[in-house]
Amino acid sequence: MPMNGVKGGRYLVHVAITLKGSRDPEGETILKDVVTASGLSGVLKVRSGKYLGFVISAPNAEGAVKAVADLCYRLRIYNPTVHELLMLGVEDEGSGD
Repeated sequence: MPMNGVKGGRYLVHVAITLKGSRDPEGETILKDVVTASGLSGVLKVRSGKYLGFVISAPNAEGAVKAVADLCYRLRIYNPTVHELLMLGVEDEGSGD
């Protein structure tokens, strides 16, 4: 059933949640203990985060992205005080019939 009774297509919305600010302890550890320790150079910083993919019914791709952003904020999928929500992209998944 479409979200909020909306007719339209199905969209896969790609989302990443990362820490705000300059310090990312997990990313720093990956850079130091994995990348640099492997002898690789040229990687200056690693940012870690969480990926989520939402398949949602919406009238169009823009509506799908907005609905997912609203959902993530309203349901506290992330903490806007310490996290940044990055909308990575959207793919058409078809009509959903």
